[in-house]
Amino acid sequence: MLTNTKKNDANILYLDSCKRKDVSTSQLGFSLIEIMVGLAIGMLVTLVIMQVFSVFEGQKRSTTGTADAQTNGNVALYNIQRDVQIAGFGLPEIDPKGSPMQCSPSPSYDDPDTPFVEDFDMFPITIVDGGTSSDQITVRYGDAPMGGFSSLISSNPAGLPEIVVDNNMGCKVNHVAMIVNQGVCAMTKIRTVTPTTKVTVAVDGGGKVANAAKSGASLFCLGNWSAVSYGVNNGMLERNGQSSVAEIVSMQAQYGISDTANNNKVTSWVDASGTWAAGGLTVANRNRIKAVRVAIVARNGQLEKETVTLNAPVAWPDEAGSPAPVINLTTIENWQRYRYRVYETIIPLRNIIWSKNVL
Repeated sequence: MLTNTKKNDANILYLDSCKRKDVSTSQLGFSLIEIMVGLAIGMLVTLVIMQVFSVFEGQKRSTTGTADAQTNGNVALYNIQRDVQIAGFGLPEIDPKGSPMQCSPSPSYDDPDTPFVEDFDMFPITIVDGGTSSDQITVRYGDAPMGGFSSLISSNPAGLPEIVVDNNMGCKVNHVAMIVNQGVCAMTKIRTVTPTTKVTVAVDGGGKVANAAKSGASLFCLGNWSAVSYGVNNGMLERNGQSSVAEIVSMQAQYGISDTANNNKVTSWVDASGTWAAGGLTVANRNRIKAVRVAIVARNGQLEKETVTLNAPVAWPDEAGSPAPVINLTTIENWQRYRYRVYETIIPLRNIIWSKNVL
């Protein structure tokens, strides 16, 4: 009896274990519905992640673009300021025969090596008003190490093109020279330099050099008299027609003028138009220009999906009697979907300010 009971118990345990195995086998893996639910949840999570990433990436590009615009605007302003600050360098400030800044008409020179091109103009700085577009700034200066050293033409000149001077220090071949004789002035080019008291100059067909190069006149060697022009073209700041800084869309400039030429106090700001236009600027008005105010508009290169700029930026606040120049960006495609920053500064014309006593 005991033996049969044990056998029955063993059989019962065996059957129970088989049932448990059958149950566990039926619970392995996922059903099709469970897999579909999992895929749907995964797709929703992926969609949320991509949406967050897209928003973050847009914010990152806007932030990075703003930083780039700040860098570009400051670099552009620095480059312009560096050249404008030395406008007129080499022009003699004081000379017994008169300051070249008082020469009327202001001298210029047509180089016979490049016909029909006026290579030399004495105006230290001129602004061309672009109207609703960007302005253009042209700066002129020399690089003579003596800074426009004055040399007296001999009382016994050998006759043109050779000029006898008391000292030709600082003069070199192909340098630009200015001859000043009591308001009669001419610009020319040095052809040869011999010993220490002679130079040979280029003689213009109009007789300007011959009229000025009289005994007792002064000769100034200005070095390489350069003209550097800044303008904006196709979203680039250009220096002498060469791309300089990217994402610059506008440049506006005004003259800071004084009431009189021998006064260095800037009393108003004027556009380069009307009597202050580059082509009609008189010597008297030119000598009243003591500073230049420049505004650079830098653009964030990120094209936004919606409008982010409602109105064009302002160069600087209007002042009584001196309205700020108008910045027009409507010529830029989708201009309102870009962000802009304005960088402006006032640049004093040091060489003009230092010459106030002879203006």
